[in-house]
Amino acid sequence: MKINEHNFIKYLQGGKENALDYVIDHYLPLIKGVVLKILGPLDINDIIKECCNDILLSIWKNAKKFKGDAADFQKWVCVIAKYKAIDYYRMEMKKKESPSLDIELTQNDLMKYESTYIEEQENIQAIISTLKPVDQKIFIMKYLLDFDTEEIAHQLQMTKSAINNRLYHGRKKLKKDLGGMPIEKSV
Repeated sequence: MKINEHNFIKYLQGGKENALDYVIDHYLPLIKGVVLKILGPLDINDIIKECCNDILLSIWKNAKKFKGDAADFQKWVCVIAKYKAIDYYRMEMKKKESPSLDIELTQNDLMKYESTYIEEQENIQAIISTLKPVDQKIFIMKYLLDFDTEEIAHQLQMTKSAINNRLYHGRKKLKKDLGGMPIEKSV
């Protein structure tokens, strides 16, 4: 089986690795040219290599979708290369825009966080305990367990409007008890 410019598409679509080798040998310079045009200003060689590999993998995986001859194949490869390179460019720009989150937490930091979390939970429980028992269940299910109104109504055998009414009046009462602070921020 000799792979050449006349049969490489057929063999590539058939999953023959020799056809992929042919594509690498004949189209890699074109792929690198497209990628360098887009990613060159970033000057990160590892990203350029990774992008080229990703393009070749995409060609391999999507070969069966290609329809046309060798001239169309070249255009198809250019389009894949262009859009993959643009995706990589966008990812790199997002990395540069977002601040690094290299945070090292010590055991002391973790203990402080845990004690703060426990204290907040105790405060929430104290606030919710001022409500009627049914309203307490509704608040816990809604704001701590993330149940939706329909699930709460089903569990407590109440209507959705009754649940929404109790939530509304409960938030109003708690807001008053908290001195006007919005309930969503404290619960």
